[in-house]
Amino acid sequence: MNDQEAAARTWRALARRTVRRHNAGWWFQRLSPLLIVGSLALAVGIVIRRTFGHPFVAHWGLPAVAAGLFAVAALAAWLLARRHFLGERDGLVRLEDQLSLRNALTTADRGIGRWPDGPAPDRTIDSGWHWHWPRLMAPFAVAVVAIAAALLIPITQVEAVSPPPSEPLAWAQMEEWMERLQEEDIIEETAIEEVKEKIEELRQKPEEEWFSHSSLEASDTLRQQLQQQLQNLGTELAIAERDLAALQHFGDQMGQETKEKLLAEYDQALQNLALSNLPLNPELMKALQGIDPQKLSQSQMSGMTPEQLQQLRESLQKAAQACSQCNNPGNGKGEGQGLPSLGEGDAALAALLKQYGRGGVTRGPGEAPLALAESETNLKTNQIEGVQNTDFSRAAPGDVLGIGQTEHEVDQTKAGPSAAGAVGSVGQGGDAVWREALMPGEKAVLKKYFK
Repeated sequence: MNDQEAAARTWRALARRTVRRHNAGWWFQRLSPLLIVGSLALAVGIVIRRTFGHPFVAHWGLPAVAAGLFAVAALAAWLLARRHFLGERDGLVRLEDQLSLRNALTTADRGIGRWPDGPAPDRTIDSGWHWHWPRLMAPFAVAVVAIAAALLIPITQVEAVSPPPSEPLAWAQMEEWMERLQEEDIIEETAIEEVKEKIEELRQKPEEEWFSHSSLEASDTLRQQLQQQLQNLGTELAIAERDLAALQHFGDQMGQETKEKLLAEYDQALQNLALSNLPLNPELMKALQGIDPQKLSQSQMSGMTPEQLQQLRESLQKAAQACSQCNNPGNGKGEGQGLPSLGEGDAALAALLKQYGRGGVTRGPGEAPLALAESETNLKTNQIEGVQNTDFSRAAPGDVLGIGQTEHEVDQTKAGPSAAGAVGSVGQGGDAVWREALMPGEKAVLKKYFK
């Protein structure tokens, strides 16, 4: 390597160093605002996450986010500052200006002149550009202080109160029914627990599946089954209570056929209660089974005092009403309650009602009264009456205004043969064509298209 090559290499290295300082200054100029804005945004994010109880510093999470933001800001600053960047030849011109070399470096670079001797190794070449360190480090200081403050300042965490999950309405309805029956002590405790366990099985599923098609279908099926069981239970309890009341107060006044029907009805009610999926309270069921309905008349009462029987009937009424309220909340009446309780002194009414069947306020009065009687029931179906309307102004279209009788008038004039096809008149004006009465709107449409 000769002297010229060594000098060229030295001056070119000095030019590149000068250019790098210049370009780095422009890059820092564009980076400073981006660095401040990015650090403040990161600090705000840290404070928000800490406020809601989410730790932002998790292993490498914070350094990774900070590095990513700095990389994005650095790339954006480089893209914004690149149009101000200088090249190597610009650095040679800068050195010529600072060292007063009179274009010696530029001409040598073009191959016209010789390269000046390079500066001594211990000599410092001043390019005229110096770093302003306070201004240069201010954005980094702001970023460090903002992030450190976001991490270190004490923050009271705000715990978001999550509302309780909404459950299907059928669950709450069935639980309310079971609580009512448990308070009234109507059915066995084990049956109530079984229903609650079924509801709990549905509740154990994930919350996002509570309102799925299969879950809602299972809930509705369970509710319908339970409602039907309560309805049947209330109906049988009401039947048993009414039969006991009728046999107690009117047993001596009933016919044998009616009494046997009541006894059979009472026995069937006890069998249905015993086979029910909602077993009756053992004490209440034992009391019902211990009654001999054939000895409930006032003259044959035995084994149970009237007060005890009245108390039993009140328990049955209360139980039937509770079952009815489960099916019809708010009114206390409906399916399962049937006829009202019978009191003393209503012997004829009691016997008549029991003879014609049992019904309810939502089921009709029961069977039709087809009993034989001494007097004929006159429904006046054989009486025919005419309907007249003398006010013709109120007659509707199609009403018959009158009926008369007459004969046809026959024209007796003899007619001879006549030629066919002859037209007596060709018509005048619009009579020669087909005409039809039109509405004003229809006429307007036709006039629009036809003249």
